[in-house]
Amino acid sequence: MRKLYKTIYVFFVVFSYLNTTHAQQQILLDKPVRAGELILFPDLNNRSNYYYLPDKPQLASHTTGDPIFSFLRYVKNEESTVDSNDGISESSVGGGIVHALVELKVPKKMVKDAERALGRIDSNGKIIGPVVFKSGTVSLISSVAKPNGEFEAKVCGLGNAPILENQRSAVSVHINKLGSKILWETFNTPTPDFSAHFEMEVEGYQSPKRVTIEANFDRIYKHQTFEAALAAPVLSAEIKASFDDLFDSGAIQLTQIGDDEELNKLKEAAYTQLMNLMFDKVGGTGVPQLNQLTPNAQKSMLDRATEQLQKARKEARDENRRLDVLERSRAERNRVTQRRAQTRADSIRTVGGHQPIIRNQDTADNKDNNETETLKREPIPSLAVTVSYQMKQVRRRGVYKIDLNKYTQTTKTLPFDYNLGNVKIKCPSCFREINADDPLMKQRQINATLGGMNADDFKHVNFVNVIMRKKHGNDQETVDEIKIDKSEFNKQGNFFKMLYGWKGDNDRDKWLAYDFKTLWSFRGNHKVESNWETTKFGSIALEPPLVKKPIYIEVDEDFTLEKNIKAVEIKVYSKLGEKNEVRSTNLRVNKSELSKTIEILLPRNSEDYEYEITYFIRGERPKKSGLQKSDYGRIDVDRFM
Repeated sequence: MRKLYKTIYVFFVVFSYLNTTHAQQQILLDKPVRAGELILFPDLNNRSNYYYLPDKPQLASHTTGDPIFSFLRYVKNEESTVDSNDGISESSVGGGIVHALVELKVPKKMVKDAERALGRIDSNGKIIGPVVFKSGTVSLISSVAKPNGEFEAKVCGLGNAPILENQRSAVSVHINKLGSKILWETFNTPTPDFSAHFEMEVEGYQSPKRVTIEANFDRIYKHQTFEAALAAPVLSAEIKASFDDLFDSGAIQLTQIGDDEELNKLKEAAYTQLMNLMFDKVGGTGVPQLNQLTPNAQKSMLDRATEQLQKARKEARDENRRLDVLERSRAERNRVTQRRAQTRADSIRTVGGHQPIIRNQDTADNKDNNETETLKREPIPSLAVTVSYQMKQVRRRGVYKIDLNKYTQTTKTLPFDYNLGNVKIKCPSCFREINADDPLMKQRQINATLGGMNADDFKHVNFVNVIMRKKHGNDQETVDEIKIDKSEFNKQGNFFKMLYGWKGDNDRDKWLAYDFKTLWSFRGNHKVESNWETTKFGSIALEPPLVKKPIYIEVDEDFTLEKNIKAVEIKVYSKLGEKNEVRSTNLRVNKSELSKTIEILLPRNSEDYEYEITYFIRGERPKKSGLQKSDYGRIDVDRFM
């Protein structure tokens, strides 16, 4: 028994160590390595350690092995109009609901194969574990029937993606009657018209570049896209297009020493820095959900994402047509040159008394075609960039300079796609067609997920309680409750369920409505309880009332050299109810530690915090700045305060 306890103890020590290691990942985003079927990123501090990208989405499975997927086609009976005398009519009320649980999962064999391939690239290389995503979105795309009966490729669902390997995320789509029929038939093919597009954010570092970037915020905020962003969220593709306009007009300037082979990558790094300064990601920590951000009389996020998709596809097709014309012209020139050379060779042979070479024209043409270099085609995008952002309330002023000649902390968006494949063969029972007029058997599952949180966030959160209350048509009540703590979060994979049934709810629309409230408990016995809220949606996105906010800290190297400063310590104080939270960090004065980002807890609608800087000067006693107030997302250490 003692030996068993010792084994369990060692297991938990190792497990805790691995969790800590993953939480402290520092990877180089601009040094990816392809090993086998995986993409690896080296560790900043140990280049022989690599983290693999878990970019292999799949349908989650039940314990029985069946996929967690359902496609339900339904119809509701309706009476024909008064002036109709048809004996058999077709109901106009019907459609389909597709529900799936997707997860990011890399098979162990694939990891082992990648490690063997890595050994041929880096003899000392070893794979430490998976990359932990900072955040992500999953978008669903299908050909949806429009009111006029036509079909178009359309973004039909947006949501938060799983950010940890083996974590699950629920996606659901409601489609109309004709669209459900067409989609039902495409599931009889190996590649159904239903795909998921993931855009995952990874936090890491980029290597030093001899580049400086200047951004004139007074001109940037005057761009029409950013003026509109004050009232509604914008897509990342729209932001990038606007930054390209501003780059061309000189509002964003890039100064580079050396060649410009990586100009696009450097521009992308600059755009990422500016985007983080100006915007918060929609659906992430501290930002409302997508369904709360569609103003009246404006296009929905899904419609705008679809427009971006159609625009990107048109640009790709136009470019491919241009390449086709260029390739045909080049092939024709090659054929003419080849035939002239053959004619000259035959003339020389005839003068010398030899017979001309007899050639098969088809073979010669095929040889010409094979020797013609095929130009690389632009891939037709499967989906527009659908990550969306909301402009921060605090606006910048003047000219902002970014120096990339150091290891710079940044985020990178990594896209990948997944088609569900032939689910119907694997799980015929996942597909059902029903008549919706049997209310007694109806029950509804309410899903709750924590938005933008992972297991590491539970060092601040004790638990969250969610209470669901359903008032039925026969005056009875159904009450259900879930409690989410770190243990349940790890066990359930951020997917929690509550349930209510049908009790005299003859009004189907009212049956969808229910009430819920939450109670958040944070460390230090700080509790926040919400009021009852009524909703009809089948998913509850739980956002903590206290959220993590990133504070970017940058030390001016010239200032530290002038004042003979060897290190600085920054303490950040945030007000949480009646208590203060204190976070501190140290920066040594060298090229690798002139900037750092720390995260603090703040009330959701607050940006205010205080900080104190301690300067460690060679040959002198440390000097303190005293408490300074701020509501900015960065602290510049460029003078004594």
